[in-house]
Amino acid sequence: MEGTNKKIENILKMSEDERYDYFIRKVVDFEQLWGLSNDGWALLGDNDGNRILPLWPEKEFAALCAVNQWKNYKPEVITLDNFIEKWIPGMTNDKTSINVFLTPNAKGTVILPNDLYSDLQDELEQYE
Repeated sequence: MEGTNKKIENILKMSEDERYDYFIRKVVDFEQLWGLSNDGWALLGDNDGNRILPLWPEKEFAALCAVNQWKNYKPEVITLDNFIEKWIPGMTNDKTSINVFLTPNAKGTVILPNDLYSDLQDELEQYE
């Protein structure tokens, strides 16, 4: 378990761009990503009232953010196929952005669903 804590510490020290790259690699490797859920998904908002869905590459990182307004939320897995086929079009229609790899001490990368889709596709092509 100690090795895991060290891994998490090291990843949390990464820059926003490094965490984004890590997210893309891990999501494609494990074919899953994580959100926080409690009878609905945890959402953020920006100053213009836009909805932003935070997502993480691994359960442990989502769990670290289940505090304050999300203290009753639990990490929930989303398969990559389901995310690509249903979530991306749905979020695009709902005009919901994504916050990739938010941490307790650092904001994540806010990105449009189709831009995230493109980055995931680029990584998936390397596996073919």
